[in-house]
Amino acid sequence: MSSSPLSPASPSPSASASASASTSQISFGPLSDNPSASHHLIYFITGNPGLIAYYDTFLRTLHELLPNISTSTASANNRVFHIYGQSLAGFDVDEQISAKSPSPLRESPYSLEDQIRIHLKALAEFRIQSGPRQGQLHDSVILIGHSVGSYILLEIIQRLRQHDSAPRIKAGILLFPTVTHIAKSPSGVKISTLFRIPNFPKRISTLVKALVWLLPKSFMERAVGGITRMPDDAAKVTTGFLRSRMGVWQALQMAKDEMETITEDRWDEDIWGIEHEEADYKAEIPKLIFYFGQNDHWVADHTRDALIAARAQTGGLSKSSKPIMLIDENGVDHGFCIRHSESIAEKVKMWIDTILSDL
Repeated sequence: MSSSPLSPASPSPSASASASASTSQISFGPLSDNPSASHHLIYFITGNPGLIAYYDTFLRTLHELLPNISTSTASANNRVFHIYGQSLAGFDVDEQISAKSPSPLRESPYSLEDQIRIHLKALAEFRIQSGPRQGQLHDSVILIGHSVGSYILLEIIQRLRQHDSAPRIKAGILLFPTVTHIAKSPSGVKISTLFRIPNFPKRISTLVKALVWLLPKSFMERAVGGITRMPDDAAKVTTGFLRSRMGVWQALQMAKDEMETITEDRWDEDIWGIEHEEADYKAEIPKLIFYFGQNDHWVADHTRDALIAARAQTGGLSKSSKPIMLIDENGVDHGFCIRHSESIAEKVKMWIDTILSDL
């Protein structure tokens, strides 16, 4: 990650239907030499801790489920997809202090507002990256956000609607969203108490650094896996996060920012839509699909149910631009990317098919 809050990791061009990946970004681009193919960007926004590597299996599975090679003839379903996600700023596990660095490393965490601005800039610059339509805007953009990434998603939609030249956001898929009153959740109540300790995020970060650097990396990976019961790949990502220069501080400081910022429902009908409206008005509002967890420790049941009662659609899809709001019935955890990536990817693929069915 760049040290500037307005300079995200640049999307890497992908000339084939394969991944362009690093520790800070994952990119699956389509292969298409057909100028009639429609191009759709699936832009993913992580939760906190904001390491994109946690979502490798999820994004890879979604890539395998969606078409990535166009046919040579025109067809209503001749679509190709570019899937892209990057780590939130401040979570770079490869960042090293060097006298040869072109610019000094950032010495304080990024705020939630910084993260929103970074993703806005990345989306504004994103173009089709290969084939005969290289350099053009995508025909549609579908945002996917997880946890606080869902809050960032809603802010992006609201802010982009103020610009005529902005990318066309077709829809947003919000997975285990924390978009209102996160401090009232079970985990929010606990961590908010800790944030009353002066300079708690920096103090804990310093303590963690002192502990983890005494231990060999391989030992830490085994210990993290044993303590958390994470699969090996997630344990490796977590170990990298704990050993990174600023990751723990960034995660805790951002969590503090979330507790203070994510409170009341702050969006209007430009985001939420209305139950019955003219067709032209409905077409202008991105379709939103919320997928909540049961007994989610980061989302209080009563705040979730209040949001569903106030904002979810009650009519059919053809009659409403209001969000679809669903509650998981399969016991999937808030951190779905650790053990349930494949099943959630299958749901997301189904929702994408429905979203694009009218194109």
